[in-house]
Amino acid sequence: MTDLPDPIEHAAYYYDVNLKRLIAWFIDAVAITFITFLISLLTLGIGFFFFAGLWLIVGFFYRFLGLAIYSSTVGMRMTGIEFLKKHGQPFDGLYALLHTAGTMIAYATSLHIVSVILMLITSRKQGLVDLILATVVVNRAARHASDQI
Repeated sequence: MTDLPDPIEHAAYYYDVNLKRLIAWFIDAVAITFITFLISLLTLGIGFFFFAGLWLIVGFFYRFLGLAIYSSTVGMRMTGIEFLKKHGQPFDGLYALLHTAGTMIAYATSLHIVSVILMLITSRKQGLVDLILATVVVNRAARHASDQI
């Protein structure tokens, strides 16, 4: 099956993950908006005419690059959480791409509401895309502490 941390045996992995995901989401939204604003200024204002579309493009690459390189976005790193694949490894480029695309599709549809509900009721705090890809968000400190043992 998977080698994901057991939510009962390793409860510290999932402690406050939903709250940290929410805070990280706000931090990332502010960062994406700021980057989009800077790009709009650098294009001598032309970017402001396409701000919404530019915001989506910046958001996609911001999230994809963060997940591909660090297995977390800037907001996630600030709140101390990270993604793990089904065998407990950090994300690679393919998982980053699949998770980012899935998340963007969920945001564009009502599936994001389903995802939030799943995060609240599943034992590993997994959203819809997490369940499909068999991934989890865990507390980085708990994972690194268990790596030291």
